[in-house]
Amino acid sequence: MAISVNWETKVITIPQSYLTFISGSLYELDVDRFRLDLKDIEDGEDGMSFPDTHRHNTEVTLGGVTYARTFEIINGYTVTFEDVGSPYRVRCIGANHNISDVQNLNNVSLIVGNAAGLIVKSIGSGLSVEEHDAVMLIDEVKAETDKIQAVDDNVDLLMAFIRNKKYLEKQGASWFLTIRNAGDTTDILKKALKDKNGSDITDIQAGIMAQELASSV
Repeated sequence: MAISVNWETKVITIPQSYLTFISGSLYELDVDRFRLDLKDIEDGEDGMSFPDTHRHNTEVTLGGVTYARTFEIINGYTVTFEDVGSPYRVRCIGANHNISDVQNLNNVSLIVGNAAGLIVKSIGSGLSVEEHDAVMLIDEVKAETDKIQAVDDNVDLLMAFIRNKKYLEKQGASWFLTIRNAGDTTDILKKALKDKNGSDITDIQAGIMAQELASSV
C-alpha cells in the first residue's frame, strides 16, 4: 500500500506494507523514498492547493566528503505508522529527519537513525578502515571492562552476603532481603524477593529463607 495524506487533519499515514520487513518485529523506512513519494502526492491534483508537507536539503559534498540529506516535516503535518494491533519497530535510513518529533504515538516505536555529521559512502559505514577498526577496538575494550567490573561487583556483594549482617523484612505484601555494610551502619543492598514467576514470596517461603540465613551466620 502507498502512503497517504489527509489534507484536513494534516496526518500522513504510512502503512506497514510500505515498509521493508527486516526480521521479527523490525521494519525499515527509506526516508528518501518516503520524501519522493510525498512530493508526488503534493504535485498531484489534490495536493497542489495545500501547504508543503516537508522541507528537503540534498546531499552536499565538502572537501571530498559527502554529507547526508536532511528531511523535515513542516507546516503542522504529523506522521502515523499503521497500527496493526501488535507492537513493531521502524528503523529509519537514508537521511537525517524529524519524523520522531511529529510522530503520532501508538504501538509503533521508531529507531531514528540520525547522526551528526552523517556522511554517505557507496559501501560500508562511512568510516575509513582505520576509523572502523578504532571504533571496534574501543567497543571491545569497553565490553571487557564492563565484564570485569561486573565480576568485581558480584564478588564484593557475595563477600558482604557471607560476612555482613543480613535480615528479611516485610513491607506491605512484599518481603525484602537487606544486607548491611561491614560496620553495620548502613544498608548496601535492599532487594525485593520474588519467586520464579515474578510474584512476591509467601510468608512460609520467607520463614524458610530466614531459617537458612540464620544457620549460615
